[in-house]
Amino acid sequence: MRHVRTAVVVLAVAAVLSTSGCLLPPPARTPAPQPPTSGTPVQPPTQSPQPSGEPQIDVVPVEPDEPITTADETDADTGELYAGEAGRTRDGFLPDAAFDMVLEPTRGTPVLAPGIALPTSDAGDELFAGEPHTADANLLLTTVGRLMLETEESEYTCSGTVINSASGLIVLTAAHCVWDDDTRDYYDRITFSPGYEDGEAPFGTWEAEDLWVPDQYLEANTRWLDGADDDGWMGFDFGLIRFAPQGGQTLEDAAGGQGVSFTAETNGVVIAGYPGNDDFDAEVLRYCADDVLNYGAGGDANYGADCVMGDGASGSGWVSNLDPDSGAGTITAVYSNGGESGAYGPPLGVTAWNGLQALDR
Repeated sequence: MRHVRTAVVVLAVAAVLSTSGCLLPPPARTPAPQPPTSGTPVQPPTQSPQPSGEPQIDVVPVEPDEPITTADETDADTGELYAGEAGRTRDGFLPDAAFDMVLEPTRGTPVLAPGIALPTSDAGDELFAGEPHTADANLLLTTVGRLMLETEESEYTCSGTVINSASGLIVLTAAHCVWDDDTRDYYDRITFSPGYEDGEAPFGTWEAEDLWVPDQYLEANTRWLDGADDDGWMGFDFGLIRFAPQGGQTLEDAAGGQGVSFTAETNGVVIAGYPGNDDFDAEVLRYCADDVLNYGAGGDANYGADCVMGDGASGSGWVSNLDPDSGAGTITAVYSNGGESGAYGPPLGVTAWNGLQALDR
């Protein structure tokens, strides 16, 4: 699918959203270039090809910010660099470059071990069903929330996660949940409800005050929209949003903050967000868990995981090294596109880190 978000008729968006009930499907991102669609997801490749040969695209691929790292320089055992594959894909696309920086979660300790802490699942089941979303709850229940994206004509939903930051006001999501393809501009208004469940926002609803997406995404995505054979946007489909404080309180004060790894490594992931596709309704927190990721499927610079969550799940954090008791871990990628055929997300690296430094003031 192309951009996975969910349109609402009171309306909503997600980096990969499908709809049911009052949600209407928006255009979805697909791993292979083709005209934008708003219906059946396109099947992406399921294998992880070995990168080889010269770039096959007709434009110069976008590159990550400096420094560009090709070796594993991470001190901690956070996993395998690019899931054991070379960063440059067979089609010549580049991911965000690995950067030796890990932000710890505000509470709890990540489990630096291979695999994942939850049973493998691709079904999009409700995460910790029945557990209340209170301030002392599992960090996944408090930091993951639903984004509402608004333009003059429509509204959409996406997913996002509060991360540990200097300001305590930053949410990590997908770039296409911040930048609207239809207007080729930022959304007019974005609000965020951490811990959202069935219409309830236990930690309040917060207003965006500043936005950031990578220049690499804007460049490659514009070429894609103009018909160029350029899937370079997939490696940079991540964005950051700074939200205004409320009553002297920050998002982290209210909900906590998840850790982030900029190392392009993963020990398996739990993907948590608010899908609205198929039988989902973007009303409860759902998840997939995969202990072995691939990289470079279709020649694109994305991790791949088994997961049926689609529209509305866009922007969901891919949490590696998860401690199931506290919910503490490190986000290593975000949900960019997918659906029934799987989920795809760009690893976070130096470009994402630089964006955080620019926005987190």
